[in-house]
This record gives sequence, structure tokens and C-alpha cells, in this order.
Amino acid sequence: MNDIDDLIGKVLAGEASAEEQIQLQNWIRESGANQKYFDQIKTIFEKASASQVQLQFDADAAWRRVKGKLSKQRQAKQVWFQTPQFGRTLRIAAGLVLILTGGLVTYRWYAQPIETFAVVSDTVVVSDTLPDGSAAFLNKKSSLSYEYNPREKKRKVKLTGESFFEVKHEEEKPFIIEAEEVLVQDLGTAFNVKAYPNSDTVEVIVKSGEVQIYTLKNPGLHLGAGETGIYSKRSREFSKLVKADTNALAYKTGVFSFNNTDLSSMIDKINEVYDAHIRLGNEKLAKCHITVNFNNEKLDTVIEVIAETLNLTVTRKEKEILLDGAGCQ
Repeated sequence: MNDIDDLIGKVLAGEASAEEQIQLQNWIRESGANQKYFDQIKTIFEKASASQVQLQFDADAAWRRVKGKLSKQRQAKQVWFQTPQFGRTLRIAAGLVLILTGGLVTYRWYAQPIETFAVVSDTVVVSDTLPDGSAAFLNKKSSLSYEYNPREKKRKVKLTGESFFEVKHEEEKPFIIEAEEVLVQDLGTAFNVKAYPNSDTVEVIVKSGEVQIYTLKNPGLHLGAGETGIYSKRSREFSKLVKADTNALAYKTGVFSFNNTDLSSMIDKINEVYDAHIRLGNEKLAKCHITVNFNNEKLDTVIEVIAETLNLTVTRKEKEILLDGAGCQ
């Protein structure tokens, strides 16, 4: 009887093959007792499945629910309840409730949507809030894609270019950034990741908190507030910068601080942040040093201050800006 019980359970749960369905029909036709037995199981199954199914695997609760469905029939079928067949019937019904419950839980588990989000910047910096509440500030010519898989409980970001992150830290939901082959895991922090495809390095600057930077083959570095980690794509090694670039976040903050900085390096940083095309007309100017701070100034103002400080001429031709002069002593 156990085999037929299993077969009935599969058919009522909608899991039987065409061959198994035919097998059950042939068995039912063999006798009136078989038909009655099947009808009893089917009635219990339909009443149990029509009610609200509990979202937990609790055999005792399933047994009680099926038993309760039959409580109103006890007086009318007292003799049948005392037969061994009734125990098998209850077991099948309880099993069917568990099948339904398991199917519902499994469906809800796998049906949970994967959360995705994307941000792209072109000629201007772009700031946006990720679905988890974290903030991302993209530099020009950058893009990122965000994904949260509720089954894995991981927040994954794929970055191309440069972005500053203020992560909403959640201990049970790690926040991991993939920047080419480098992985950056947030440990509760605000940090910057620079990973342009045409650069030989991936750079991570920690403003506050901590991060772990690594690859699948290299355990990498643990970085704290104020520290900078550099990954060389050629050597595939990590290193810490002894002296951090004070203007590394200028694209986000708009603040420059040049302290006895050579003009060549200064112009490179200004061109990068403003997307400008400034060049020097005299090679000797490259070695000139200057100390000056800028706070969200317009490009024209920055150029005028540099020219006035070093007694330079400014010539504009289409998008190019030429700084020229005699040079420095």
C-alpha cells in the first residue's frame, strides 16, 4: 500500500508523469474500495491545500491541520476512523501539505529578485545613491554596476574608471567592489577607487574607516584612514604610498592644495579634473614651483592666478590654453 500511497501523493501534488497517472487510474478501476480510498485522500488534500499553508517545515503542524479538517466528519465516519487505513490517509495528507509548503518556500526563495543598478558618467562627474543607501560619486568617463543577490547576501559593484564611495555598512551583507582584477571590500568606510583601463595601476584611497584590497591570488593589503594602496597590473603586487596625493579627491571636492608643487604636475592635475587642455610653451616652465590653494574655482580663475603668480602669458586657441614665459630662476 505504501507504493500506491506515494503514487497518489505525486498525482495530487501535480508531480506525477503521464505514465504514473495512467498507472493510478488503472488501480482505481480495479475495485470500488480503491476508488473510495482515493476519493478520501483527494478530499483531505483539497481541503488542506485550500487553507493558508504555513511557511515552515513542521510535520506535527501539518498533521494537526489535516486532522482538524476531518474533525467535523468524526461522528459520521466513526467506524472508518478506527481503521488502520485512516492512519495511512492522515500520513499522506500531512505529507502533501509538506510538499506544498516545501514547494512554496522553495519558489519564494528562488523567486527573490536580484537587485541591480547602473551609473555612467561621460564628460561630467556624476553622483548617485545606490539601492542599499550607499553613495557613489563617479569621476568623468567612469561607470559602475551594482548587484545585490538576496540568496548570497552580497552587494557587488563592478567599477570601470574612478569613484568615491560612502558605504552604508551592513555586517551581514558584504560590500565588494571589482575593479578589473582587484577586489575592494568595505569594512565600514568612505574611500576612493581609481581603476581606468588605460592605467598601469589601480589606486585605493581611504578617507575614513578601513578596507581590504586583494586579488584572488594575492591577500593584498589592509588599509586604514589616510592610507593609499596601489596595485601594479604588471607586477601584480600591492604597495602603500608613503606620501598620499593631497589632490587625489579634487574631482569630487573641487579643492586643490599645491605646496611647492612643480608647474608640470600642477597642470596635469588641473587638466585631469577640469577636462582642460593646458600646455606649457616653454620647457623651462615645467620646473617652476608654486604654492597655492583653490576651492571650487572656475578654470579661468585658476589660470589667471597661475599666470599672475609666475608672470606668464595666456593664449587661447579653440580648446587649447597655452601658458608661456621666460621660466623660473
